[in-house]
Amino acid sequence: MSEITRIQALEAYNKINEGASFIEISDEYGQTLVAYDVKDSSRVTLLQLLEKLQWMDKSPHYIIGGYNDEDGFKAANLLFHQGFEHVAYIGGGIQSWFLEGLPVQYVENSGWCSDGSCGSGSCGSGGCDTGMEEEDDFSGGCGCSCGH
Repeated sequence: MSEITRIQALEAYNKINEGASFIEISDEYGQTLVAYDVKDSSRVTLLQLLEKLQWMDKSPHYIIGGYNDEDGFKAANLLFHQGFEHVAYIGGGIQSWFLEGLPVQYVENSGWCSDGSCGSGSCGSGGCDTGMEEEDDFSGGCGCSCGH
């Protein structure tokens, strides 16, 4: 029988680069100040994840990243109890990811930085203006990608 796994940030990063699907859990309003900078990621609230479960493929390995352990575990637990067998969450959340030196995105004014520049500590207008409707955007959007 499978189980929910708590993994370290670096291990999660490697698994994502090897093809695991990454889902980032944002707060109940869909906002975050610092986000995981991962290719092909999805950023959703727990409620949005619940709404999308019926259309999600259960076969991939899923890595869940939350603000902290609790957020990641709640989402992983939700997937697991809906029949997803390969589910792990990042222990320590975004802070452990950041402390490992892994890439993050900074969000200004609860919107993504539009010019992609973080060198000055300030990013444009804070809006993406992608033309996508909210319900069409399961991917997590754009933003400045800043390492450290």
